[in-house]
Amino acid sequence: MPKIGHLAGVLAVLWGTTAGAEGLTVAGHALEVKDDGMGGAALLVDGEVLHENGVIYLDEATQQVGGMTVVTGVAGAGGNACGAAPFVLALPEGAAPQLYGPLDSCREFSLQAQPEALVFSTEPLPSEPGEVWVWNPTTGLTEAAPEEFGADPGAGWEALPTLAGAHPVDAMKLAPVLEALRAGLGADYPAFAERISDLGSGDLTAEGYLGQACLKFTCDEDYAVLYLHAATQQAFAIWHVSGEAEPHVWPRDTKEWPPEAMAVLRTEVGE
Repeated sequence: MPKIGHLAGVLAVLWGTTAGAEGLTVAGHALEVKDDGMGGAALLVDGEVLHENGVIYLDEATQQVGGMTVVTGVAGAGGNACGAAPFVLALPEGAAPQLYGPLDSCREFSLQAQPEALVFSTEPLPSEPGEVWVWNPTTGLTEAAPEEFGADPGAGWEALPTLAGAHPVDAMKLAPVLEALRAGLGADYPAFAERISDLGSGDLTAEGYLGQACLKFTCDEDYAVLYLHAATQQAFAIWHVSGEAEPHVWPRDTKEWPPEAMAVLRTEVGE
């Protein structure tokens, strides 16, 4: 079973939030988030409940988008199962406030504010593309084309020293590593990619790089390990799927594995 650290490679929400917005007035509207003390919260605008959820957080700063005042925030059920998702509260002059969202997603979003639009996006991962949502006063909140995961242009084996403390997702951004894994794992690549994209950590070793990750709720059974060997410029993968008796390894012929990689294999899967 891999050793689990922080979840790097997943973008944190970049806007500042506050749980209580009592007395906040924006564009002539009174905004307030009320916590009911029993795991629920309500967003009130001018005294009227506009949205209810487990948790609601409002951005401390307002935005001017296309000449309209808006407030962003996140809302969700609370707890560890799923993160709060973004929403947009539009405050048009002379018209009723409108709420767009929260998005139906468990992923962590970043926010990019543009003069005519707000762009919410998640990091592309080996297991799934990045979500992109755009809000503007004309079309509201709409989903844009997803951003596929890919290697960093020009990032080859010479970039391996930059992986100190890096999540294995970052290691897979090295073009030859990603290419080798996709080609070598073939039909098994999606299972490996799903596990290596989740909760995990990594760091440089004496002879290369070692990264480990697992699915959050089935960590003991669904995990993956990525080892990169600097001298031979080779990638080595280990992954386990819940319900299966033995872990998978690639390359399958362990005679190809250098000593440090074999030590990782023995440590992680007891061979």
